[in-house]
Amino acid sequence: MAEEYPILGLPALRENPFKARPLEPGQAELLVARDELSARWSRFLKNRTPRLILLIGERGSGRSSLMRCMSRETSKSVHLDMFPTENHSHSILNELFVSMIGFDVPSSTQEIASRLVSFTENLDGSIPLISLDFPNVDGSHLSQVISNLISPLERLNAVVIISLSTEQRAQWPTSLVTRFDHTEVIQPLQADEVKELCEARIATTSKLGWSMNEDALDYVMDKTGGSPYKVMRLLREIVDDERANPREIQYDDLEVDTIQEEIENKTNHMKEFDAIDKTLDPQNSFDLDLDRLQKPPAEYQSPPPVSSMGGFGALVARNRLNKTDAPPFDKTKAEYKVPEKLAGEENQLWISDDPSATLIQPIQDNHQVEDDYFSEDEEMYEDNIIDSGTNKDVEGLFSQLLDAIGVPDGLGLADLLAALRRPVIGQRSSSPLDVQTLRNLSKSEAVLVEVSSEREISPSDNRLQDRLNVGRPRMSQMCNRLYRSGILSVQQKGRSRMFKLTNDARAQLVAWGMMEVSV
Repeated sequence: MAEEYPILGLPALRENPFKARPLEPGQAELLVARDELSARWSRFLKNRTPRLILLIGERGSGRSSLMRCMSRETSKSVHLDMFPTENHSHSILNELFVSMIGFDVPSSTQEIASRLVSFTENLDGSIPLISLDFPNVDGSHLSQVISNLISPLERLNAVVIISLSTEQRAQWPTSLVTRFDHTEVIQPLQADEVKELCEARIATTSKLGWSMNEDALDYVMDKTGGSPYKVMRLLREIVDDERANPREIQYDDLEVDTIQEEIENKTNHMKEFDAIDKTLDPQNSFDLDLDRLQKPPAEYQSPPPVSSMGGFGALVARNRLNKTDAPPFDKTKAEYKVPEKLAGEENQLWISDDPSATLIQPIQDNHQVEDDYFSEDEEMYEDNIIDSGTNKDVEGLFSQLLDAIGVPDGLGLADLLAALRRPVIGQRSSSPLDVQTLRNLSKSEAVLVEVSSEREISPSDNRLQDRLNVGRPRMSQMCNRLYRSGILSVQQKGRSRMFKLTNDARAQLVAWGMMEVSV
């Protein structure tokens, strides 16, 4: 019987994104949990600081993917993963010469090494990256080959990385290991890193966001131990199985006993308050004297006026005199005068000698008083009104409330709302394209547009920050400006915002002949 896999709840996928093979140089956005290491190596390349690095990790830990993705950080990079069958040291130098300089290879091994040293010294910009990855070679045999190559490799003005498995490292002598400047050990992925890896892979084949549930994450961690290669193989099988046999996520049953216990605790708490109210001393309560409030208030006796003093004494005296001689106008005491009648008869003004004059029609009052209308539903509603004041039982009121809103027995509204939780689906948003902004990009913004045309970028991308020599706040400002101009689109993935080149900007660059049409 086949093993029952956990349910992932996947969105629609174009293909299975989990592939058990190393990443290629153009897939750096899928590299997870290696940002700090890749950022440090990128600084070595940009600052022209040669290093000899020994990279150690378990089989399937992602060493090959890391070195391949680092090749995009420099203009010259060589990655050798095929161990020569004979004359190993000379063949490896020969491969380096052909990859970096050309096919006119000298016959002398010493001449090859000298030409390589001269080439790396005269190269402008970032220094080259050379990586040697031979995982299937015996450790002791590989140590002999590297011992012959260590001297010319130390002379190169380049970052040289040699990858070893833990089994190969155990067979290397300490004297050879100490010749390296740095020894980096790749650790297995943590749970949050495995989740990030899976969500990044799903994002490459689906337009909808997806969040890995905890049950599936725990299952993957138990089966793989955080090994990237094992995670890829296991998720590949789970995705194939779920696409062939789609299932719905089954949420855990609500704990009815716990909810009932909380209700009883709240009821007991309310009863305690009622008991406290009954034990209060009535003498200490507030007594309102209504008879005293009904008495008319005493008349207010204004104090005698203070004699005016100072430079404005005369002005104050005149104002006091004016208030006495000319008090304010009181409308209530004013006398009403009947207007005098006009001369002539009352109807004289309405007589017209013109036979074509129109008569003034009397205004008819068409207002009709509508009868009071009450629908049967309203009458039924009045009959069904519950007098909540007659029921003092808290538990009874709570049960009536649950019946009114249609909640099943034993379940609260908050618990039912929690059961409706579904994975968050993020939508990609963009703005209208501003062609003028696209014409006047700064150098850093142009780099962001170039990288975003190949992969999704984030303001927290350490490699981009080192390449542009900026921090995260400045990266976020540039990405937001390009987003408002319609050049980049944004999609929320967890706590990160991922930016990508919009279709409108891509079409405009194709129209200008700066990009090729991608089908």
